[in-house]
Amino acid sequence: MERTGRGDILKIRISGLSNGLHEYHFSAVPSEIGLESNFAHDVKVDVVVDKTPRQVYLKSDIRTAGRFTCDRCIESFERPLNAHFSMFYIFDELDRGNHANDEITVLSPDTVAIDVAEEVRQVITISVPLKLLCKEECKGLCPRCGKNRNVELCDCRDDEVDSRWQGLAGLINN
Repeated sequence: MERTGRGDILKIRISGLSNGLHEYHFSAVPSEIGLESNFAHDVKVDVVVDKTPRQVYLKSDIRTAGRFTCDRCIESFERPLNAHFSMFYIFDELDRGNHANDEITVLSPDTVAIDVAEEVRQVITISVPLKLLCKEECKGLCPRCGKNRNVELCDCRDDEVDSRWQGLAGLINN
């Protein structure tokens, strides 16, 4: 079974859903799920749900892209982000012991739908690398003249030492 959603409809109706595997394909505008403005491309979410009488196992693949500033050369660049997450939704607190706490959500018996928007937002947010580089071999900015070393070479010497740090030079050899 395949379902398609758009926008804030990152909800999976589980009320009346038959047992077995079900596939869902969503596309959401980043701002609708709380992502910052540097995410300009739609967020694509493919979900596989395996429903049994006692639990719902959800596995998802997420794709989007963001616009970031390189930490070395301060140029803007776009980076695709791919992420995955899975979650067990259980109907009985007693089933919690079988799984890690961060992978389980207990549902009330009257739950009609599972909204995955917040989980998708969180997974995308933590998928952004701490060190953002336009490319792994980015040369960055020259600390002396500020030129972008990826674009042009400068005549600054790398072995020049800032006189303010001279007092610390003796500590290196100790």
